[in-house]
Amino acid sequence: MTPTAKYKIAHSKKLGRYLVTAKNIAAGEVIIREEPIAVGPMVYKKDCFCFACMRTLPKIGEGKQYACSRCKFVPLCSVACEIRTNLHTNEECQIFKDNRDLLTESGIDAAGILLALRLWIIKHKNPAVWEKINCMEAHLDKRIGTSVWRDREVNVVDVIRRLRWPTEIEPPNTELMQKLCGILDVNTFELRSPSALDGLLLRGLYIEATLMAHDCRGNTHLTVDDNFQLTVYASVAIKQNEPILFNYTSSLLGTADRKDHLREGKYFECECSLCMDPYELQSHLSSVLCPRCKKGFIAIQDTSIVDPYERSRWQCQMCKRTYGGRLIRATLNICRILIDECEDVDIKKIDSLLKKLSRSLHTNHFLMLSLKQKLLTVCRKEITSLNPQKKIVQKMLDTCKEIYDVLDIVEPGIMLYEMHLPIIILANRSYSAREISSTQLTCQLEEARDLLKKALTMLLLEPLTTPEGKLAKRALEELRTLNQNISDVKSLPLEEPKVHTRRTKEHRKKVK
Repeated sequence: MTPTAKYKIAHSKKLGRYLVTAKNIAAGEVIIREEPIAVGPMVYKKDCFCFACMRTLPKIGEGKQYACSRCKFVPLCSVACEIRTNLHTNEECQIFKDNRDLLTESGIDAAGILLALRLWIIKHKNPAVWEKINCMEAHLDKRIGTSVWRDREVNVVDVIRRLRWPTEIEPPNTELMQKLCGILDVNTFELRSPSALDGLLLRGLYIEATLMAHDCRGNTHLTVDDNFQLTVYASVAIKQNEPILFNYTSSLLGTADRKDHLREGKYFECECSLCMDPYELQSHLSSVLCPRCKKGFIAIQDTSIVDPYERSRWQCQMCKRTYGGRLIRATLNICRILIDECEDVDIKKIDSLLKKLSRSLHTNHFLMLSLKQKLLTVCRKEITSLNPQKKIVQKMLDTCKEIYDVLDIVEPGIMLYEMHLPIIILANRSYSAREISSTQLTCQLEEARDLLKKALTMLLLEPLTTPEGKLAKRALEELRTLNQNISDVKSLPLEEPKVHTRRTKEHRKKVK
């Protein structure tokens, strides 16, 4: 438990061990801050960094070979991973040196064994930490015999068992190595690489944070700095003795996809309020337009069914017509194909496809949201140009609002920063064209300022070296500029907008 006693461990038959608050926690308050037990790669690049030491590899000779300056290991596939870590031990270093020939000649991708190897070394070097690792859930009974089990058997267990080990470290047995693989698959957090190695995917194992229970809405926000220190903040106020919840999957997936991800990767059936509501708390992330009445939306009748697209019934909320799940799946598959084929750089084509899909899907459907994310990517490039088109700026603002309306239900706060800039651009243009008064301009600029302030409450939680941390720094500068602009506008003489005057004259003509 942390020194400030902000949380404690509770037990239940359904959740096992999980964390609850030891006192009332305010939104934005730090609940947990801890260092990782182990960090390792998920996605790799070749010929960049030593997967052992996590250090830059200088070239040796004229070819593409590299050698680690610390452990002198010449890897078959040098894996890009984190740097500046203290998790690489002398024992690990010795194992890689002793098994250089085996790893190279066998063509083994040694990156896959890194995390399991580190946990095995902890077992022999740090019994206190090992005891906590050994208590973590591995779900061996649900994993045994599955494709994941067989993959770990070939690519992790068999490889580690073939290694030559130092005399002071006991060679691992198959059952315990499979347990370590299960612990890693179930309990690790996906991490972004340090700023020096942007774009690489890592995973890290933590003792305290892994005890957070899951909820698709959650009540926490996580950040990780360049040294992989993980900080858990309360995203909303949490009352004493309430569970501390983290979303293990993506908020922008429909219920079926979220539950599949949790079932296959975390080995449990989610029964949170979002998953148990056919219309997902009115977010409609999975709702399909009724092909009969064209007014209501259809949703699965029984949310407890494991496969909602097989032998299940979906019903329209308006006309009560029912449909088979296979028809829904076929509709979604067609929509996915159209989205995949849509060009990512053409605003007109993306917008046209959105209108087409809206004849089958709710505007908040997760497939519609994925397409809207594509649209936002193109709009961002446009509004950063010298003279962005007004209709594109408006399109970005409208799309931001549509996505935010959903995220406000399932994950509040993400789109706020995106929304403020289009509001400023449109307000300034309207004022320049004398379509609004200085008072109206002030109101719109203040609306943008409020959005920016709210966005900063989340962005400022991020470490300065992360993309979000850098965005927070920029947002602070933008906020200072915006406050000055608002002050300048308030000092302007009050003018009636040109459009308002014209409408008054037209109204007088009609009266005459």
